[in-house]
Amino acid sequence: MPKRFDARLVPGILDDKRRWIERTRDRMLAEGRDLSGLPPELPDTIDFLAMGRSYAVSYLDRPGRVSITENGPRLMVGGPREDEAVLLDALRRFTARKAREFLLPRLDRISKGLNLPYEALRVRRQKTRWGSCSGKGTISVNAKLLFLPIELADHLLLHELCHTRHLNHSPRYWALVARHEPEYERLERELSRGGKYVPAWFG
Repeated sequence: MPKRFDARLVPGILDDKRRWIERTRDRMLAEGRDLSGLPPELPDTIDFLAMGRSYAVSYLDRPGRVSITENGPRLMVGGPREDEAVLLDALRRFTARKAREFLLPRLDRISKGLNLPYEALRVRRQKTRWGSCSGKGTISVNAKLLFLPIELADHLLLHELCHTRHLNHSPRYWALVARHEPEYERLERELSRGGKYVPAWFG
């Protein structure tokens, strides 16, 4: 509340805005926003749905730089256990690296199969956007794609590849998307709610 605001007015304001508050809360939860206000906890498991791979995560408390060792379905994270922020950042960087390893070959395959060439791929850790395409044909995708079901990840790649032809969302752009993916409207709706798949620790 602003300073010197009459606190007795707050219940009435909240009641007047109840429907908007509830709609906004539901939308933010569907986007995967963490509304608890608590710092994220270190994960015991990591599920990369797009890859069809799950990891059990163990932590080894030791000083120095953080290291992550991948051994089949297990991840061993070594580093200062009390510094959770450093460990979380290492897990986010690991996710971004796995995203590039996994998504680049898929993007190449889709690009060649549909004759929609692109210039380069960048994997980023954006807060909100799933992807973008520059005027020079550089496609940027969010590392969070690894947490999505594979059909949504592939659809996002197609969405951005179509931007190499039309750098907008014009009717011609959507016609191109529809030509390659007839169910694009359903997939776009599901992608808009894709945040629900992203764990709180990734941010």
